[in-house]
Amino acid sequence: MDPLKKVLSGEQLSQEEARALMGRIMAGELTPAQMAGVLVALRVRGETLEEITGFAEGMREAAVTIRVSRKPLVDIVGTGGIAPEAFNISTTSCFVVAAGGVAVAKHGNRLASSRSGSFDLLEALGIRLDTPVERVAEGIEALGIGFLFARNHHPAMRHVAPVRAELGVRTVFNILGPLTNPAYASHYVLGVYTPALLETFANAVRKLGAEAALVVHGDGLDDFGLWNNQLAELHNGSIRRYALTPGEVGLPAATYEQLTGGTPPENAVIARAILSGQERGPRRDAVALTAGAAFYISGRTPTIAQGVTLAQEVLDSGAGLELLERLVRFTQG
Repeated sequence: MDPLKKVLSGEQLSQEEARALMGRIMAGELTPAQMAGVLVALRVRGETLEEITGFAEGMREAAVTIRVSRKPLVDIVGTGGIAPEAFNISTTSCFVVAAGGVAVAKHGNRLASSRSGSFDLLEALGIRLDTPVERVAEGIEALGIGFLFARNHHPAMRHVAPVRAELGVRTVFNILGPLTNPAYASHYVLGVYTPALLETFANAVRKLGAEAALVVHGDGLDDFGLWNNQLAELHNGSIRRYALTPGEVGLPAATYEQLTGGTPPENAVIARAILSGQERGPRRDAVALTAGAAFYISGRTPTIAQGVTLAQEVLDSGAGLELLERLVRFTQG
């Protein structure tokens, strides 16, 4: 049966059928009514691992991709969908990770669920979002960091955007962004909005070719929180579940309210203060924990705790801020 008809009939798709259907969506072959029907049917039934993986494959096949030689190549990314007041933890962490010697290719977009999306913050920091994709690749090679603005890499999403906007509810596309990195990142720190997605995402990135990943739900955050975190770790082809508290890696606990931010300009001030080593406290600790997790999963350090220590050293040195300023000049040049 045609994959479109299967979905509309409530049947599940194989990975290959999902890939083919996404190819048709990306090519603009579905009418708005058909596309809305697919998105609503999937939302009501719930997407399977095979469908999520196949859809991600179809999106990447239609994307403007880049290839870089830097390995490992890490993406620190979240699904969004919760914590509207939270500070941009993962985006700030990227500069710490890259300054600590691990290349970063972060894929993301503007405001999704918070007051300041990752790329809203980057723009406020002075990084040009319209940087040509080839120039972004050059930056990853030269500086060890680059930001892949989804609108520049997924032009076929123009076929989907009006329907998504009119529906006004979360759809499968809200979870596909973190799985469709156009630089084919090899390692991930990936935050999800519900613990129900932990193993699904770990399995999906494995099927999509990732070498290792930490998928985290921070009990109300699609990031690491300074409280109990639930994780699914992909390593050497196997997936294990466990919990992690800040105390286990030498950090004090904090509350959600202590991790809040503001508008993009306000968050830019916060990010610069953290990266310069000037700001101390919970927001810095959350950045250190996230960066420490990236150091660990990329093989830079043998444990998350040692990764946190390295992240703190990078923050104290101000190397993250120096890298930020270099990237600003690079994208403005």
